Amino acid sequence: MAVLTFLSDFGADSHYMASFRGAMYKANLQIPFIEITSRIEPFDIVEAAYLSSMVYRDFSEGSIHILATNVVGTSFNGHLAAYYNGHYFLAPDNGILSLIFGENFRDYYLIPTERYEQKIQNVYLPFIAQLAAGKQLIEIAHKADSVQISTRITTVNDGLELRGTVLFVDHFGNAYTNISKEEFTDFTRDSAYIINLGKHTHVKEISNDFSDVKEGDELCYFSDHGYLVVSIKKSSAERLLNFRKYKPLIIQKV
Repeated sequence: MAVLTFLSDFGADSHYMASFRGAMYKANLQIPFIEITSRIEPFDIVEAAYLSSMVYRDFSEGSIHILATNVVGTSFNGHLAAYYNGHYFLAPDNGILSLIFGENFRDYYLIPTERYEQKIQNVYLPFIAQLAAGKQLIEIAHKADSVQISTRITTVNDGLELRGTVLFVDHFGNAYTNISKEEFTDFTRDSAYIINLGKHTHVKEISNDFSDVKEGDELCYFSDHGYLVVSIKKSSAERLLNFRKYKPLIIQKV
């Protein structure tokens, strides 16, 4: 079943979220609504794009994903819609979608609006109603001539080191990096390695899950979505290892 998802930096107790929900029910939009999170760091489109890229495939094709990050109290460049890997995405023209699709994606559409709207539901809900009715993007919007493009934070592999970056820290203090399982496997193939977690702290192997280590021990594992995660069993890698957003993670061959 296709659903409408919502990911934002509005905050858990924000009136922005309540206002959007109220407008959706008032419009009698008959599509299941799922809030992924409203706890994105304010204005952080990198974190928002990273989370969206991890989870959108978990929903049925045809689902519509709203990325409302860095949209309140910022300059207005319009709003975009796109169809990517069987899913619809709606977001402000602030570069966030290019962090998911890549810099070479160009099939963007302008969501029609005649003026600046402080409440994004006034822009998105009429558009979503048409998508839910089965209309195609090309029927209800014009192709965008130019959009804002952002550059992904990528890993660096010089043959001796693989350097990644923490892009998200969850509620438990687990630090999610941009190092994919494929990149890690290519780098460490037939070589011993260490993953540096601090000046005097490192791990020498990837764990399958938390049962591989004792309580309080550090571990690295790959999430279900294929990215390397730094954790401490029943504790916080963010607090004890200082693994905060945008901190580098270095893997070395030995």
